[in-house]
Amino acid sequence: MREKQEPINAVLTGFRFVEHLNDNPQATYDDIAADAGTTKARVCQMIALCRRLPSEITDYLMDTDDPETLKFFTERRLRPLTLIATDDDKITRFKEMIEAINVD
Repeated sequence: MREKQEPINAVLTGFRFVEHLNDNPQATYDDIAADAGTTKARVCQMIALCRRLPSEITDYLMDTDDPETLKFFTERRLRPLTLIATDDDKITRFKEMIEAINVD
């Protein structure tokens, strides 16, 4: 039987990777991936969330510890938001996603 895992806070993980880069300017994405036991692509995706999402979204996700919210807002679900042109549109879409969770 599989053990239940705690949901991962994708934004918090991304900010940890960014902090590691800031503290270790010589570090590469490969170095972080090796330290974290993940892939370079995953590191890149997590960091992209931090750099491309507006603070209103990242603050909301960093401040929550609700397992259902964290389970819903995976990196994979958040990634399309990073491709939206304006921050206002990103925030609008994010709020729609929150409403969808609360309806279910």
